[in-house]
Amino acid sequence: MKTPLISIIIPVYNTGDKAVKLLDRLVKNRYENLEIICVDDGSKDDSFSLLSEFCRQQKLTGSKKKIVLIQQENAGPAAARNTALKKMHGELVAFIDSDDTVSKNYLSEMSKLLTDKSVAVITAGFLYKRIHQKTEKEMFTNQIEERRADEDYKTYILKNLASDGRLYASVNKMFRAEIIKKYNLEFPLGWDFAEDTNFVLHYLECARLEGLMDLKFLAKPYYIYHYGTETSTVASSSLPWRNWQRSFNYLKTWVGDNPTKDQKYWLLRVMIRWRISHALAVARSNQAIVKKWKYLNPLILPFASLAAKIRK
Repeated sequence: MKTPLISIIIPVYNTGDKAVKLLDRLVKNRYENLEIICVDDGSKDDSFSLLSEFCRQQKLTGSKKKIVLIQQENAGPAAARNTALKKMHGELVAFIDSDDTVSKNYLSEMSKLLTDKSVAVITAGFLYKRIHQKTEKEMFTNQIEERRADEDYKTYILKNLASDGRLYASVNKMFRAEIIKKYNLEFPLGWDFAEDTNFVLHYLECARLEGLMDLKFLAKPYYIYHYGTETSTVASSSLPWRNWQRSFNYLKTWVGDNPTKDQKYWLLRVMIRWRISHALAVARSNQAIVKKWKYLNPLILPFASLAAKIRK
C-alpha cells in the first residue's frame, strides 16, 4: 500500500548547524515519501549557506527525498510556517522546530494512525531535554481516554487542555493538509506566545466542521524537544501574564458565546492551570529577583520558586 506524502515544515533562524543535523536525520528516516520544506527566516549567520550545501550534497547522492529551501526576510516562526503551508503538496503535515528532532519511528507511527478517516489529528508525547541542566524527561506517555460518543467535542478538548499539556503545541502533531488548505489555516502573526495553541484550536474547529471529531494520542516520547537553546523565545515570552491572557481570551472566543456549565467549569480549570504554569515560568527564569517581581506578586514568588525546584 502506498504511503501518504508527508510535508515536514521546518522554520530556521540562526540554527543552521542544528537544522542540518535534523535534515540528515529525516533523509535517513525509513519513511520514504517525504517533502521537507525549510524556510530560512532571515538568519543573520551562515544558516542559509549550510542548508544550501546540504541540499546540494543530497542531489549529488541521488536522494529521492525532496527538500525545498526557501529564504525570506525575518518575520518570525509563524510567518515562516505560513510560507511553507502555501508551498506544501503533502496529504499530511508535520511541524518540527529546527533545533529539535524526532524519533526514527515518529513519521511512520503517526501517519499510520491517520489512516482512520474519522481522525482529525495525531498527538505524540515528548522527550523533554533541558540543555543547560543536562537532564531529560519523558512527558505525556500516559494514555488519554478517547472521547465518548455522547461527549461534547469542545468540552472534551477543554478537559484535555485543563488536565494535560500535550494538545497545546503544533510540533508534536500530524495534521491533514486538506483541512488546512480548505480553510486557509495559518499561524497568527504578531504573537510571540501560544500561536501554536491558536493554530491547533482553529484546526480542530475546522476538522469538526468536516465531521472529523476523533483525536488520537500516541503515548510515546517521539518528539524530542530541546529546552533552553540560544534561539528559544519561549522562556521570555512566557513571563508577561498578558500573553497568557490573550491566549485565554481566544480560547473563550473559540468555545462560543453561550458555554455550557461543563465548558465553564473546564475553562476555569484551564485558567487555574495557566496561572500556576505562569508562576512556575517566572520562578524558573534567569531573571534577577527584582525583575521577577515585575511579572509575579512578591508574596507568591517564594512558593512558586519552591514548586519549581520540586518539579524539576
